[in-house]
Amino acid sequence: MAVPQSKPIGYQVAVTVLSLGIIVLGTLVYMDQKSLKDIKTENLKATADRQKIEGLERTVREHFEDLKKMTGNPGDDYGLGDDQNVSKVRAMNLADIAKAGPAGEPTHKAAINTLLTRANDLERDRDKIRTEYDALTKVLEGLNKQYQVKVDTQIAATAKADGDLNIAIKNKDEEARVKQKRIDELTTAANEAAAELENEKSARAAEVKKLENEMATLKKINDKLTDEIDKITKTSFEVADGEIRWVDHQNGRVWINLGEADNLPKRMTFSIYTKNHNGVARGSDDIKGAIEVTRIIDAHTAEARIIKDDLYQPVAKGDPIFTPIWSPGRKENFSFVGIIDLDGDGKSDRQKLHDLVSAAGATIDNEVDDEGKRIRYMKFPNDFIDHGEGVPGIDVNTKFLVLGEIPDIALAGKDEDKDRIGRILKHRKTLGDEAKMQGVRMVNLNDFLSWIGYQPQRKLFVPGAEKGYDLKAGQRPAPIDTRANRVSGAISGNKKIKPPTSSGQTSPLFGK
Repeated sequence: MAVPQSKPIGYQVAVTVLSLGIIVLGTLVYMDQKSLKDIKTENLKATADRQKIEGLERTVREHFEDLKKMTGNPGDDYGLGDDQNVSKVRAMNLADIAKAGPAGEPTHKAAINTLLTRANDLERDRDKIRTEYDALTKVLEGLNKQYQVKVDTQIAATAKADGDLNIAIKNKDEEARVKQKRIDELTTAANEAAAELENEKSARAAEVKKLENEMATLKKINDKLTDEIDKITKTSFEVADGEIRWVDHQNGRVWINLGEADNLPKRMTFSIYTKNHNGVARGSDDIKGAIEVTRIIDAHTAEARIIKDDLYQPVAKGDPIFTPIWSPGRKENFSFVGIIDLDGDGKSDRQKLHDLVSAAGATIDNEVDDEGKRIRYMKFPNDFIDHGEGVPGIDVNTKFLVLGEIPDIALAGKDEDKDRIGRILKHRKTLGDEAKMQGVRMVNLNDFLSWIGYQPQRKLFVPGAEKGYDLKAGQRPAPIDTRANRVSGAISGNKKIKPPTSSGQTSPLFGK
């Protein structure tokens, strides 16, 4: 159709555009309707697929739950890849499978087959054991029959033995009655004899006790008379060991007739006696001085220093010397009991005494120490044993039993001190009895020290001490003529008075 020319061009354009818009809009509407239809179709298909999948899922879940019930592990979570978590179903099943054996199995079926195999093996073993048990039961029944036969035999034998025993018992009872009657007769006779013997023993015991009392009285009288005679006569069988050959009063030195051939040791001390003595080792009253060997000169000559002398009885040529702890060619033995206090300071000097005796070549064979323990020394001073039954004590080889201070038990305050003093007193009596039986002389410690020429190294004044101390001057004592202020000629032996001299040394009385 031809457009009238009278219409404006704008109008024509608008109509054209509007027509095109209507065409496009229709096309778009058509296309939208088709797409919507396709989408609905797809949605219906998707819904059907989802419902199908949900149905399969429910079926699988039901089958899985049924499978869990069959395995006995109804857990909530299967636990895929979490084999160690025992709360998961997979881990539970793996643990059950592992129980099938040490090596385990990969599946339940394999584990069940393994267990069935083992069960079959155990049944076969059970049947085998049951067969063996039945065989052993038959053997046991046979043995029980044999045992019963033996028991019956033994019962019969026991019954017979009991009968024989009853007969024997009757016979023995009769014999026992006869013997008991005889025993009673003998017992009566024995009692009568025992009574007579007891009477005789009592009479003899009274007689023995009377004789023992008489012997004890006579022993006391004898001991008393012996002590009194010894005090009066002071008998001694000791002889002097040597004599002084020369004297140097100026320097306090002497020379003696003992030396190397006599085995004389250095530092040996001797007591000095007067020429007209009544016997050495009689007491300290006969001693006028003491010397200590300082130098061995030759076979029978030695030099000594004067460590003690008497102002009114000076040391002189020919004076005999003596010590009991040393003898040429012989070792002397001594026993000691009591407290050993050599310098009067109230302290024990037992070790110093051991050193003195040992230095002289002598030995201590028996000793009671400060605790009241008696010791028997063997070959050497360090070898000793506690004195007991069967251990020898003082014998004929013991020269002296030296008595130290015996404490007074009445003055002891403590129980342990009383016990200690009691032990010392007990051993003092025992050693004294042994010494008398062996003819060993008992001497006190002070006389012994005087005889060996011992001088304390120092003298201490202890306030309140009971013993007195003679504190002498530092220079060796010498009579002084106060009018001429000169030393008395009695020291040098020369009647001519000499001027006093001093060596510048401390007196030997105080030691070095």
